[in-house]
Amino acid sequence: MYADLLARFEEYLVATGLAPTTITNYLADLRGFAQWWAETQGKGVSLLTVTADGIRRYRRDMARRGWAPATINRRLQGIRKFFSFAVTTGLLPTNPAAEVSRVNEQRSAPSRILTPAELGQLLAAVRSNNGSQSRRDYALLQVLVETGIKVSDLVDLRLEDVELGVGEGYLLVGSSLATGGRCLPLGPTVCAALRSYLRVRAPAPGVTHLFLNREGRPISPRTVQRLVSTYARAAGLTGVSAHTLRQTFAYTAMEESGDPKAVARLLGLREVPRYVRVSGDTPAINS
Repeated sequence: MYADLLARFEEYLVATGLAPTTITNYLADLRGFAQWWAETQGKGVSLLTVTADGIRRYRRDMARRGWAPATINRRLQGIRKFFSFAVTTGLLPTNPAAEVSRVNEQRSAPSRILTPAELGQLLAAVRSNNGSQSRRDYALLQVLVETGIKVSDLVDLRLEDVELGVGEGYLLVGSSLATGGRCLPLGPTVCAALRSYLRVRAPAPGVTHLFLNREGRPISPRTVQRLVSTYARAAGLTGVSAHTLRQTFAYTAMEESGDPKAVARLLGLREVPRYVRVSGDTPAINS
């Protein structure tokens, strides 16, 4: 089915009088998209089942991989051309790619967005550390990854701000809900990491902060930034900071929910944040 579609698409392009180089590029772009579609949907799934949301996911994936806006737009044009062919030949009633906007090439690229595999590498680097602070570091990284909170919020967390249930819990960020604080859900993995850390957290009379340094004092923002950078290097990752984890959380949350206002609430922003649109209507968050 795919081979037949590709052959018919090539015939269509030739018939429209396009230059051979342009035809070659369109076909290459379609093959790349078809491979991605098969990897995400399963082999044998027809290209004719592609939706606008599917193309947006592909666009987001290209942006996540750091592809240049011009490259993303060229691929989108090839996909749009294929579905125009499908409509013209009666294979589809509408062109799903027509609903997908181009990347704004005038805007700067977003901060580095980590893939799930890269996040796994980062956390594995922390787990492989046998130092005395390894449980603290792992819990700290898990909180950053799973909640997207700022480093300033992280270092201000108190023991009383953490509620750990059997399989889930929450963090209270801010002094109280009544004064603009927010309650962030915690999944079982981060809950387990926090419980493990709390079992070995050294007694610190009069200090109620959650994360402490070796001297039993509240950990500093600079130390958190250094830890993230150190573990990123150990994982073989470049260009990773604590803000990268916040950006990645925001990007993933937006990808899953499609609700900018909900993502803004999770990030502790009063209004929908100013977005840098690097892949059409999928934002990277600057705050």
